[in-house]
Amino acid sequence: MADPRTQGEAGSALLVTVMLLLMLGLVGLAALNTTTRDQQVAGFQNRKRIALYAAEAGVAEALETLTTTATPGITTTTIGDSTLYPHGQPSYRPDPAFADPVEDLGSAPFPGMSLNIGQGGLPTYQMNYWRVHVEGRASGGSQARVEAVSGALIAN
Repeated sequence: MADPRTQGEAGSALLVTVMLLLMLGLVGLAALNTTTRDQQVAGFQNRKRIALYAAEAGVAEALETLTTTATPGITTTTIGDSTLYPHGQPSYRPDPAFADPVEDLGSAPFPGMSLNIGQGGLPTYQMNYWRVHVEGRASGGSQARVEAVSGALIAN
């Protein structure tokens, strides 16, 4: 015969165990949801970083053409290997938000050591300044805009 003192406690261990398992399952689901969100944020940040690097590559192109031709130029270009970027290669282009993405800021005399000799004491060299606006794009629609100002030393 059962002890009358424990008769009301029959099956309570099973109920407590089921409740603990249910609570552990909910904690596991919450951790899984947090991990999924973290991966989404990391992917977004990675795409933004790729877009920024693409825009910086466009600025590098503009500075290279400034060095070789004394006028910066930006073309629309995709970069990277398509096997590394299966969802779309990053690209850069002149920033469409500006009517003149390559802006001539004008020239200014460049005084300095031995640069003012000749021509009646006038400066023989000038700096021509340029502002370039570049837009970089990555897969998923991420974009970054970069503005840079540079100058080229030119002889009069």
